[in-house]
Formats: sequence, C-alpha cells, structure tokens
Amino acid sequence: MNGKDVVSLRLAEHEKEYLLNIGKNLELQKRESEEISFSKTLKTLLDFCIRNDISPTRKNENPIKEMRKMIEQIHASIPHLMYHNNYQSLVLSSQVNDDSLNQIKQKSIEYLNGNFSGFQNVTYKEVKFKLNGIGLKTVPIEQGESLWK
Repeated sequence: MNGKDVVSLRLAEHEKEYLLNIGKNLELQKRESEEISFSKTLKTLLDFCIRNDISPTRKNENPIKEMRKMIEQIHASIPHLMYHNNYQSLVLSSQVNDDSLNQIKQKSIEYLNGNFSGFQNVTYKEVKFKLNGIGLKTVPIEQGESLWK
C-alpha cells in the first residue's frame, strides 16, 4: 500500500451493527447525507487504536486485576504510614537521644502490633512483597522486583 489506498472488505451483520453504532455516536455521516459512513467509522476506530496503543496481538491487562494491584499497594503501605505517623508524634513530643529513639521505635512497633497486626496476615496475590528491617511487609521498589507497573 502507498499513500492513500482504497481497501474493500465484506462485513458480517454484527460487524455492520457495531460500526453503525459507533458511527451514530460519533456522527460520522457520508458527505451531504444522513447515512453513516463505514469508511469514516473504520478510520476513526483505527486512529483510536493507534493513538491509544491498542494492539490485538498484545495481551491487554485486565482492569480489575490492575485495580487489585493498586488496592494491594495501598493496603501494604497503610501500616508504614501508621508506623511513621506514630513515630513522628512520639519524636516531636519528647527530647530525642539514642536511648529514647530506640524506645520510640519499640513503642511504634508495639502500637502497630496492637492496632494493625491484621494487615500482616493478608496474602497478596498481585504484588510481590518482602519484610523490611522491623518486620513489616513492604513492596520492593527495586527494578524488576515489583509486579506493579
């Protein structure tokens, strides 16, 4: 094919209905006519696929699976947020030296265990995790470690 070639094809009834529906919604009529233009509709559909990188040869991710990944990411981060929130509150409310810093860390871990330990019992299916230095599940950020895109 070169430049602008003409392509002809045969459409089954369900394919025609599909294109007619898109053409009606986008108001893609033939010139000076109320009739829907299949060629304009096909061209619009093809342009949409190109702009949005939609390929029938590439396996498209399931949006539900993507949402599960996102929820698991959020879920895994909540104990960390609570730990750091409690840690910061205790640091700001006391004089800080090495001994009191260790006590603050321990109190924050006890606070987490007392209030959010159930989070650690969740098994994630969509994202990888590992344990950090204080035993919290964390989602690794290293290249290739996380399944989240």
